[in-house]
Formats: sequence, structure tokens, C-alpha cells
Amino acid sequence: MLWGLSFISACNAISPSVVTSITNNNAYYHLKYSLTKEKITYIDSFTSEQFIINGGQFEIRLKKSEFPISASNCKSDLILRMPWTNPEIVNSHIFIAEKYKIYNDIQNLTRSSQPNAVDIYVELNPYVEFKKGEFNLTQCNIYFRQSKGQYISKIGNLK
Repeated sequence: MLWGLSFISACNAISPSVVTSITNNNAYYHLKYSLTKEKITYIDSFTSEQFIINGGQFEIRLKKSEFPISASNCKSDLILRMPWTNPEIVNSHIFIAEKYKIYNDIQNLTRSSQPNAVDIYVELNPYVEFKKGEFNLTQCNIYFRQSKGQYISKIGNLK
């Protein structure tokens, strides 16, 4: 059974609200992020069959300057990764289909001439530190929020 506590952390003025969930005495930091095509420098390209074979895993490169959390050790784009889903777990086909929808939404966003956005949910762990009231990424890697193979499209506690 998962027990957790969730609260909004104090952030620097340019950062969005980072939500901290405490589960089993571990802090998990995540945020809702509005992704626009101007923030994306690259996205993987897959057919639906390749996407399934890859377990729903894909990556996007984001302009470091457009991400609301500083990444002082990163010298180039941030790498936003959707973690792999093991095809042998229960409901893996549903989880991969949910990830494919997000992937398609983002692909469509990059091709659109309209000023659209896709809201995504990002897990800052494990490459984040919180010092002097501010978050800082220690690496160029960030992840879509996921638990047990499923993309989590919300902030706060899982249950």
C-alpha cells in the first residue's frame, strides 16, 4: 500500500509550482508543463508498430532556456524521455496505447501552424536537487511521469 503526502514546494519566481509527493519516505518532484512546438528541438519518429516494439518509449529534446527549472550543469538541450513499459505486465497494451496518444499529440503539435499546446506531466527525479528554495536539474535528463509502466497524467499523490 502506498501512503503519501503531497504539497506545493516553494520555488523561484520563474518556476511553476513543483509538487512534492512523499512516498515511503522518498520525495518525488513533478510538475505540469505546457509543451509548445517552440520549446521542442527534436522528437523521435516511429510507426505505431515500432512504438509498440519499443514499449512506448520515446524522447523529445527541449530548449533548455524554455524549461522552467534551471539546469546549470547542462550545456545543451534537455532530454525528456517517456520510460519503457514492460510488455509482460498486466494492462501493458493499454499503457502503451495511452503513451502513443501523448506521442501523437506532441507530433501533431510540432506539425501544426496553430499556436497550440499539449499539457504533460514531468517527473524531475532522479536528477534534481532543492537548495536554498530553488530547484536545479543536475543532468540534462527529465522524464514523463510514470508509475509501474503507466504514464501518470496528473500531479499529486498516485492514490
